[in-house]
Amino acid sequence: MPWRLKEVIPEALKKAGGKEKLKRGLVLAAWREVVGRELAQLSEPLALEGGVLTVRVADPVTAHQLTYSRLALLRRYEERFPGVVKEIRFVVGPLEKEPEAPKTPENPERLLWASRRALELAEKAPLELREKVARAALALLQKDRGEPCPICGSPSPKHPCPTCRRLLESPWVRKEAERLKRGRPTGLEGEALLVARHLARQSLLSEMEALYPQALRDETLRPLLRDLAQRFRTLFPGDTLPEAVRSLLAKEA
Repeated sequence: MPWRLKEVIPEALKKAGGKEKLKRGLVLAAWREVVGRELAQLSEPLALEGGVLTVRVADPVTAHQLTYSRLALLRRYEERFPGVVKEIRFVVGPLEKEPEAPKTPENPERLLWASRRALELAEKAPLELREKVARAALALLQKDRGEPCPICGSPSPKHPCPTCRRLLESPWVRKEAERLKRGRPTGLEGEALLVARHLARQSLLSEMEALYPQALRDETLRPLLRDLAQRFRTLFPGDTLPEAVRSLLAKEA
């Protein structure tokens, strides 16, 4: 565990032959935790050289799926080993390890079909949502580890998932959500971006809900409601405005 690392480093350094070798070993050992049990069975970390982690995957479909999640994987590594893993490269080839037997027998053909179908669905989504769509679709198609998190799409027995729950409380993510809500660009990626968009969406809907009754009585407030609605449409073009707001603004058009 990270908080026990100082206790084991001296002895581990002797056995591993140096700090760099130990660091590589820890990064490779953490792959299963970083990527998750299911995908860990279809991949194996090979080497860490110059900040680039090379991972062998069983087939092109898995490689494609992991490529969608690359930024999220890098972020998880950064949380565990700051500044160590700067890039992840995936290569397709036969795995040297024997895959673990799943708790519930899995049909390999169905797993392959589910992966391909999830990628097909993701290709149709906007670029910034493809990772979420792929993961959510795969979770639904596999029916494993719980339903998809409503924010990031990761299978989880609890909603939101632990990662999104933590990001929801992050002042940094909340600040970026305010920027998104006001139509400003953000440098967020991966789960952090999905959480910020979720917060921005909830905030815009809440503000429209609070302003609507007043705008219904006072016409001078309707431009403010229209501005909120326009920002909502710009940020979430695939979503529908609340029926009452849409109806009121339609009369003003």
